[in-house]
Amino acid sequence: MTKFKQTNTFCSAPQRGSVLVISLVFLAVLTLAAITTMRTSTLGMRMAGNEETRVSSFEMAQSIVDEVVGNPGNIIVSGDVGFINCTSNVAGCNATTVVVDSNLLPASKTNYAQVVVERIAPALTPAPRGINSSADAFFAARFEVDTTYDGTSSNEGKVGIVQGVLVLVPRGAQTN
Repeated sequence: MTKFKQTNTFCSAPQRGSVLVISLVFLAVLTLAAITTMRTSTLGMRMAGNEETRVSSFEMAQSIVDEVVGNPGNIIVSGDVGFINCTSNVAGCNATTVVVDSNLLPASKTNYAQVVVERIAPALTPAPRGINSSADAFFAARFEVDTTYDGTSSNEGKVGIVQGVLVLVPRGAQTN
């Protein structure tokens, strides 16, 4: 019977753990890369959410301006220069008859919007040319609509918009 001597060809030298150290370093690098990626995507989500809130608040403020300008009762042409008409939640106004449609701004959010409509100088000016009407038959009254929508209490953001408005007044309808 012949005997075979068994030799270990795979472990001819004593192991020192270098492969283990190298793999732990690679694992640490991959872990840091994963953490950085997670933080970046979380930051991106927050930024996208903030942008959505900003745009939504801006659109609400612009809708309020459009609503106020579209309602002739909100713009008092018979007032003098400096006459201020506001919503009921603004102090120091000559009148508080500005209303915003409840379909646009529900009663629970009425205090979120502050609207100031001010008659600005000069009192009456000639109507601009190119208004698709007889400019000689009209004067123009100038107004400034200052709207602030503050929904920060319900995480909606705060936006302010100031818009100029020109109202045509038939000649002879107003003397100031």
